[in-house]
Amino acid sequence: MKIGKTCGTDEIPIEVWNCLGEIGLTWLTKLFNKILKSKRMSIDWRRSTLVPIFKNKGDIQSCSNYRRIKLMSHTIKLWEMIIDNRLRRETTISENQFGFMFGRSTMEAIFLVRRLLEKYREKKKIFSYGIRRFRKKHMIRSLEMFFGGF
Repeated sequence: MKIGKTCGTDEIPIEVWNCLGEIGLTWLTKLFNKILKSKRMSIDWRRSTLVPIFKNKGDIQSCSNYRRIKLMSHTIKLWEMIIDNRLRRETTISENQFGFMFGRSTMEAIFLVRRLLEKYREKKKIFSYGIRRFRKKHMIRSLEMFFGGF
């Protein structure tokens, strides 16, 4: 993890864990194993601090012109990284998954679908596809406009 980041509610900077080296690693391993066995985690770790950051555009009084940063404990971030790595080893993710994936973007998926659509139009063939999990009607309308209809 990057050094010099703001601490969460426990006020333990990441530099502490970096400086402790093997001792810190051993201690964290014991702590994380205890959490896994007991299936209980400190209530303090579940707390975080939301900090609003102005986007430097629009009305400063409007909440929609702010983005939120959630300050969490660095220790819980380490825990989350370990759990994430374990889960990624245990599960397989489809090659078709683009959203919320490191190194991939939904724009890449849209580009690929658009290229397919162009190829089908060149050959004067019918192109059909399914889109899942669009909850807002304006998103579907945007896609219809982007792809030239379904």
